[in-house]
Amino acid sequence: MKWYEWRTHTNRLRAWSRAVQGANPYRVEFEPNKDKCPSGYTDFTHRLSKVNPEAFGKTPAEQFAFTKAILTHEAGHKRFTTLNKDMSPVVAQVSNILEDERIERLMEAEFVGVRAGLRRLNAECLDKTPALDPESENTADVLNYILQLRWSARADMSIKGSLSIENDALLQECLPLVEGCWSAP
Repeated sequence: MKWYEWRTHTNRLRAWSRAVQGANPYRVEFEPNKDKCPSGYTDFTHRLSKVNPEAFGKTPAEQFAFTKAILTHEAGHKRFTTLNKDMSPVVAQVSNILEDERIERLMEAEFVGVRAGLRRLNAECLDKTPALDPESENTADVLNYILQLRWSARADMSIKGSLSIENDALLQECLPLVEGCWSAP
């Protein structure tokens, strides 16, 4: 039996999630299938937070701690993200990436004890991401760099790889907007 199949563990995680979500908490489901849930997401329509308890960590204790951090992150979306169904899928993805930093900052301001878990989660995300290729001209690398920049700053780690000269110029144009989004109220 997996650790997350024990009711005591799932009850503790659900109680944690309810506490950090605030009023009218969403239902929590655990989905270990990476194809269905790579790490976690919030479904605003169905009032659901779904997390993969095996997404990060090797031991049950590590996985429990990472699951708690993912639930904290998803609670941040529930508390601070305003759903906009009119966005195209690409704009929604970019918006979510920018929103992730903002909601984690707000969660840390609201709940003192969540910082360490979110920091470990960011370090693990950075550790799992592939290095950027400085020879690549793919403009999507700029978005990947922004993700790595966020994770590296939070985890006090180095960005993996670098951007091409052209993509670095594009990044420099985007950075003021990115940093503004990260610190927006």
